[in-house]
Amino acid sequence: MLNFRPAAGPVVAADTRNAVAAVDDALLNSARLFASIIEATQGSNLPVGESQKLLASMTSGLQAVLDGRGNMVSAIRQMTDIKGRSNFAPVDLGCPDGWYDSTSAELKPVRDAARPTGAVA
Repeated sequence: MLNFRPAAGPVVAADTRNAVAAVDDALLNSARLFASIIEATQGSNLPVGESQKLLASMTSGLQAVLDGRGNMVSAIRQMTDIKGRSNFAPVDLGCPDGWYDSTSAELKPVRDAARPTGAVA
């Protein structure tokens, strides 16, 4: 069994929630900026080719943040698996109750095999 310091679990859980919230805020702010750019360029006589480049750059930036969020989700899944094999397995740190498998046609809960159904990581 993995054995972590007692204070480590709540700290990692809080930092994880804060990191996800920060990325979500970045996505939201970027989406607002995207809309603001469209509004600002309408009727500005900005050539359509320039506005296309600008919007494509914004889209790439948004996609990069979204890709980073996906990587963060993968890391959270790994942390949840590690938690289930540690002294924190029975401790409720506010982790999600299962995950959803985005690779299948249907979204089905994917349970952590290390903990019983209904247990919260």
